[in-house]
Amino acid sequence: MALILLTNDDGYDALGFQTLYKELKKDFQVFAVAPRCQQSGASHSLTLRHPIRVEKIRDGFYTIDGTPTDCVLLAYHDLTSTPIDIVVSGINHGPNMGSDVFYSGTVAAALQGATLGISAIASSLISKEYNNFAHAAKYTKDLVNRVLTAGVRSLILNVNIPEGKVKGETITKMGKRIYQDKVIRNSEKDNVMYSVINGTLSHKVATDTDFKAVDDGLVSITPLKLDLTDYDGIKALRNHLKK
Repeated sequence: MALILLTNDDGYDALGFQTLYKELKKDFQVFAVAPRCQQSGASHSLTLRHPIRVEKIRDGFYTIDGTPTDCVLLAYHDLTSTPIDIVVSGINHGPNMGSDVFYSGTVAAALQGATLGISAIASSLISKEYNNFAHAAKYTKDLVNRVLTAGVRSLILNVNIPEGKVKGETITKMGKRIYQDKVIRNSEKDNVMYSVINGTLSHKVATDTDFKAVDDGLVSITPLKLDLTDYDGIKALRNHLKK
């Protein structure tokens, strides 16, 4: 039976995580390591040179005072000696589309799995209430099964599931997220200030993007890669910098 490493960034007690855990346990061996507290927006951060509190809840289920990346590294290098077949991160309470992937702890956990040579899926639900993850959990389990059956290693899939009945799925590219950030300074006294980063989000709906797929009621599956090198820019840069 395949071993799934399950993690998330909303915390081990999040409904999305718990629902997916129970669904995956029906057909797979699941090893769960999740943050004890909310870690949304943690991106690919990890804890260095500082002890991480690890608590065993029961066999094969741990919580840590750390980030999603810490969860994957601790599981892989210390907590289990059984080879991990796939890393599954989620189900996230909210979308991870477009440039969200650079901030998302959910996606970062999947990327960390891929750095270890393990295929990974980051699963997110777009909803209004976030009180029912049943259909998203069933879809994610089916996708996990298909990825394992395909036998591909180091595959990274960023999956966004629309609310309600899923009409189908489509392979997409990252859309463009538009950030209109602002900083609100609440108070300042004795050279100490308290500021809140806030703002609004919008996006461009373009063909073949994750935003378009979800707007159409389709599951968006976006394959990601670890190599951020701008290969098209290498030649231009050489020309610009040549002596």
